[in-house]
Amino acid sequence: MISRTCAPSLKKLQILIFRRHQPTVSTFGNAGGSLNLRQQRESGGVQAHPVKRSAPRGLPVIAGFILIALLCCTVSADSNATVSSPNAIATRQAHLAWTALEKETEMKTAITYVTTLFGTDTTNMSADLTAFRGEETRIPAAASDADLADLISDMKNTTALFRNDTSTQMTIGQGKGDDLERQIGLATANNPYITDKQNAYRNTRSTGTLADFDAWDTNSQQVLDSLNANGYDTTAAQRTLDRISISRRDVQSALGSRSESTVASASQQLLAQTQGFSGQVTIAQGQVPEGVQEQFFIDQGYRAVERADKVNYDLTMILIDIGPADPALSKTKTDLASSRKVLSTGNFEATRTPLRLVRQDFVDLSQAYRDVAHTSDLPPALTAELNSMALRLGTTADRMGAVL
Repeated sequence: MISRTCAPSLKKLQILIFRRHQPTVSTFGNAGGSLNLRQQRESGGVQAHPVKRSAPRGLPVIAGFILIALLCCTVSADSNATVSSPNAIATRQAHLAWTALEKETEMKTAITYVTTLFGTDTTNMSADLTAFRGEETRIPAAASDADLADLISDMKNTTALFRNDTSTQMTIGQGKGDDLERQIGLATANNPYITDKQNAYRNTRSTGTLADFDAWDTNSQQVLDSLNANGYDTTAAQRTLDRISISRRDVQSALGSRSESTVASASQQLLAQTQGFSGQVTIAQGQVPEGVQEQFFIDQGYRAVERADKVNYDLTMILIDIGPADPALSKTKTDLASSRKVLSTGNFEATRTPLRLVRQDFVDLSQAYRDVAHTSDLPPALTAELNSMALRLGTTADRMGAVL
């Protein structure tokens, strides 16, 4: 028993059970009203609060591990931005099982300590512990982000209730925060059951991270192969993906080190690489693949030839001398046929040679139509048609020149 004349240290009061896990982010963080002793001292202490049998609502919840680039980073479970993979869910479950067992051990130790204080009643604290143990049994069945978010929210509410009940009984029994902290430290340090849960979490994270890494790497290569097969230039993206693939051994080494700072460093490096890769894939997808551009110009050429044939026919029907327009059109047809033939071989670079001739044909044909329109006495509609045809041919020639 502790003498009732001994004043409790309220600055050291709410400790204890609610220390944030390091180096990983605690499942039951400060939002649940829990502070570790060091944080309390640095913030100037905490104040006693009235007993409440309802926990705060709307608490932010810690979601789990986004694998591939975010090996050790946590995000808010309230966000729908990311859906965890099955491996990530398993990692979150293992992490929750580890932190929950440590909290349970701290709660049991607190109850044992408070029982020794004069005039205390641990009924509510024991009820909170029973509720928390019930919540621990739900961990294996929490198989989605939403399930885990709900479970963690319930656990945080329960630990908030336990905190209030502990604070009340510590005040009644004039307990010493230092004594309680010391006993909790003894109960959790080198605790083989907690260590087993911690090891299980790390092993699950390592196995799941590498499996998701491999799946992402395989899928990314398939995306690049598909783009490349369709004529897109994936050279830059492929170089980056090759570097990412090689970094797997660094990721594996970081996870095997069990050093959270090493894992965090590997995560940041991989994140930068995957972001760069994503940008390069986006750029590649925005390009016009080889062969498509050439086919487009050939198709444009044949449409122009079809229209030019009609214009030439209309001119000859009214006995207009079309001069250079006729041989220019004939040469255009010849060069277009040559371009199509070379393109059919798949030699995109070689196709550009006859296409450059087609471009010059368009320039010549455009000028021929302008000459006819300006030197002949034509019906207004036919003059407008010739000017329109000359403009279209000139515009297409300019576009081809910019690419070829």
